[in-house]
Amino acid sequence: MYYGFDTSDENAAIGALLVYGIYRSRDVKRFKVTPDMWGIIERAVKSCSKRAMDLNDFIEKLKPKLKCSTLNPKFMQTDLNTFAMYHDKETGEIIHIKDDGKREFWTRLLEECDHKTVLERLYGRTSLIIALVRDRLERERPLEIRGILKEDEEDIIDVE
Repeated sequence: MYYGFDTSDENAAIGALLVYGIYRSRDVKRFKVTPDMWGIIERAVKSCSKRAMDLNDFIEKLKPKLKCSTLNPKFMQTDLNTFAMYHDKETGEIIHIKDDGKREFWTRLLEECDHKTVLERLYGRTSLIIALVRDRLERERPLEIRGILKEDEEDIIDVE
């Protein structure tokens, strides 16, 4: 399993993470859930991956097709199990706390991965990529219903 996707192919998981992050960051009022939504997404992924020079170009081409103006850092997480440890000196207890303070922006991921191979997976195995994204969304749904996964509201600073 890589990046929360049930696959042993890291390059496919990276491609799925990019699609997942853009999909989850979309403007839900402009890109609504419809019967053909996943068909639209699959065609967009295939089209963008075919024409992209690298993954940065792929992201820039896919965002408008999925009505995503900007990527939400919450959906860009690569390490889903980041925990901080705290040692309570009074009780001697070691407490594991989920580290929600660190935001990720795919910078390291995009620098370290093989862009050509990931683009080949996105284009040649588009159905697999979409299946990985849908599988993760289905696994997250019960957590969202229970309130375990919540959408973070970013601090909005009014600049005048």
